[in-house]
Amino acid sequence: MFPFLAEPSGYSLAAFFDGPDVAVQMKGAWGVLALFSVSALFNTVIGEELLFRGLLLPRMNGVFGKWDWLVNGFLFGLYHLSQPWTILGSGILGALFFAYPSKRYRCAWFGIIAHSGQSIFFVVLILGLVLGLA
Repeated sequence: MFPFLAEPSGYSLAAFFDGPDVAVQMKGAWGVLALFSVSALFNTVIGEELLFRGLLLPRMNGVFGKWDWLVNGFLFGLYHLSQPWTILGSGILGALFFAYPSKRYRCAWFGIIAHSGQSIFFVVLILGLVLGLA
């Protein structure tokens, strides 16, 4: 519907993993697994979740009241401006699955655990490739 929001060719991780040489190139590539794991840890836990749910969300209540979790999700979507095809999805996921539970239970760990699910999935996927199981 909005072609300027479509994922550009060459950015798809699924297309990368569909390549015929990926399994051969990834076998024994422990550095790739380590780089992804460290990147995911620092981006997901320390970067995004502690910033948005640990620091911003508790302070947003004074301005936005009971809708602070929704605005926090909106800001989380805008944070992904460098990937415009993910803004809407990131905003919705950020509000419903990360910000609302963090606000409801007054604990950033809910957002951290929910957001880390995708990182754990990709670590397991890359581990399978590195071990040559795929």
